[in-house]
Amino acid sequence: MTSKRCIYLTGALAARDFLRRTQSDVRRHGQYTPDALRWELAYAGIHPPEFRRGFLDAIGAYVLMTLEGCQVNPETWEVLTAVERAGESQ
Repeated sequence: MTSKRCIYLTGALAARDFLRRTQSDVRRHGQYTPDALRWELAYAGIHPPEFRRGFLDAIGAYVLMTLEGCQVNPETWEVLTAVERAGESQ
């Protein structure tokens, strides 16, 4: 049986993969469509709640780091460390 923590971390990794794909698409096409996140959230909705929490926590950590002035590269971003760090501060 898969632990809830493992499912949560899988969701966080899925968020990083979404950010990687989105960054690549923006570089290739020069624009971002908000529908991309809406569709990804709809897809995350078919997963267990722990997956959705991990996904949204990772997106939240990315946004927070960006708003704090950090340049976060999704290709090299240590998402699991960022999510764990964000969880410790709550």
